Amino acid sequence: MRKNISDTMRRFFLLSISLLLLFSCKKQESSDTPSTPVRDQKYYTNLFAYNIMNPYYLWRDQMLTELEDWDYTIDPVEKVKALRYKDGDKLVDRWTELMDDYTPFQSSITGNGKTFGLDFVLLRVKDSDDVVMEIIYTFADSPARKAGLKRGDIVRSLNGTTINMSNYVELLNEKIYYFPETLTLGLADGSSVTMTAVQMYSNPVHIAKTLDVKGKKVGYLHFTDFTLDACKDLVNVFRQFKADGIRELVLDLRYNRGGYVTTSQVLASMIAPPSVVQQKSIFCKDIYNSVIGPKMNTETNFAPTMELTLSSGKIMLNMLNANPGIERLWVLVTGSSASASELLICGLAPYMDVRLVGSQTLGKFCGGYLITAENWFKELQKQKTDIDFVEAFKYTEKWGLYVIASRYTDCNGVTLSMPDGIPVDYEAYDEPRDGYDLGDPSEAMLAVALGHMNGLPVAMPTKSVIERTEVPFNKPGAGVLLY
Repeated sequence: MRKNISDTMRRFFLLSISLLLLFSCKKQESSDTPSTPVRDQKYYTNLFAYNIMNPYYLWRDQMLTELEDWDYTIDPVEKVKALRYKDGDKLVDRWTELMDDYTPFQSSITGNGKTFGLDFVLLRVKDSDDVVMEIIYTFADSPARKAGLKRGDIVRSLNGTTINMSNYVELLNEKIYYFPETLTLGLADGSSVTMTAVQMYSNPVHIAKTLDVKGKKVGYLHFTDFTLDACKDLVNVFRQFKADGIRELVLDLRYNRGGYVTTSQVLASMIAPPSVVQQKSIFCKDIYNSVIGPKMNTETNFAPTMELTLSSGKIMLNMLNANPGIERLWVLVTGSSASASELLICGLAPYMDVRLVGSQTLGKFCGGYLITAENWFKELQKQKTDIDFVEAFKYTEKWGLYVIASRYTDCNGVTLSMPDGIPVDYEAYDEPRDGYDLGDPSEAMLAVALGHMNGLPVAMPTKSVIERTEVPFNKPGAGVLLY
C-alpha cells in the first residue's frame, strides 16, 4: 500500500479489519513448536495471506473448502497460487499474487521507479528456441531513449546472454524488472547498446496530437498505463483537444495493461457526452463476494470535477471543462489491452459510439487491492489481537498480496470483457517494424482506424521476417485493476 491511501482504500481497510476479526485466527500453532527463522517466515506470511484471501477473495464461495484447509507451515506463495480460481482446467484468476517484495509491482502501477524506460514484446524466433525482445516504445528522457533505442529494434541478448525459452523469465526479471542496474543489449544487427537504469517517472500520457484527416480534426492519444499521476496530464491534453475542435478520437491502448479505476473514471469523463458527465451517470458497478458484497458493492459515476491526491499533493480537476464533445471514439487494442483499458471501453459503450480496431483484448474483468503485510499487521495491531507484532514486521516487511476482490459491469450490469476479452469491430495488426512511429497516420494500426473512419481503402500490414509468435511473460503489475 502506498503512503497516500485513497478514501476508497481507507474505507476498505476499515471494513477489512472488522471482517478479519470475524474470520481470522483460524488456528495458532502449538506454543511448544520449535521456533526457527524459516518456520516463523512461513507462519507470519501464511497468517497474512490467509486473512486477506478470506474473506476478500472474489471467488471465496467457490474456494471455501480450500481456504479452510490452510496449512500455516507450507510455502505461502505456492498456496496462494494453488488457490486461484479455475473453471475446470481453465485458470480464470491469472492475477492474484503473493509477493515477497511488492516494490517492483508498486513501481509498475505508479509509474515511479528505477527503470530503463522502455517497453517491449517477446517473440519466439521461427524454428528455434531463441526469443527476442521487440521494442515497442521508449519513454521521453529515459536511458533507452538517450541510448538511441527506438520502436522496432530487436534485442537478442542481455549482458552477453542470448535470450531463449529456458532463461527468458529469469533473465528479464533479474536484469530489467527486479534488479535494474547497467545493461548491455545485443541487437539483431550485431551492434550493442549499454545503458544504466535511473529513478524516473515514466509518463503514460506518451503521445498526444491533433491530426488533420481529410479536413477533419482527429485527436490521437497513446496512453500506456492508468496511473493516478497521469490524471493531471490527461486533463491538460483534453483541454488542448477541445481547443483544437476535435470531434473524433483515436485512443491507443494497444499496450495498456491497466491501473486505477479512478484514472479510468477521469479519462471517461472527458470522452463521454458532456450531458452524461453533467448528470453524473453511472460509469461502472463493482460486485464483490457474498461476504463483503452487502457493504462493498458500489457504483462509480462520471465526474464533472474531482479532487485527487497525487504524488505532488492534492489537486482539483475539472473534466467537464476539458470535455471536447467527442462524437465517435476509436480504440486501438490488442491482447495486451487489459483491465482498466477494458473497463473504460465497457463503461463508455452504453453512452456513445465506440469502435475497436486491432485484436481481441485480454479479458481482465476483475479488480483488486494491493495490500502489504506491514500495513495489514499495523491495522490489526490497533485491535489489540494476540500477535507478536515485532516478529511479524521482521518477517513480512516487504511482503504484499494483490488480491482479486471484485468484478466490474457497465451501468446495465454487462461486462463486455468477460470471460475472454472484447472482440474488435475492425481487425488490424501491430507491426513495430513498419517504419513509422506511433502517432504517424501511416503507422499500421492507426492507418486502419483512420481508413475506416473516413471510408477509405484499408491496407493490412505485412508480416515480419521473424515469425510473430508472442511469448507469454507476466510483467510486474501487468493486467492490474486497482481501486
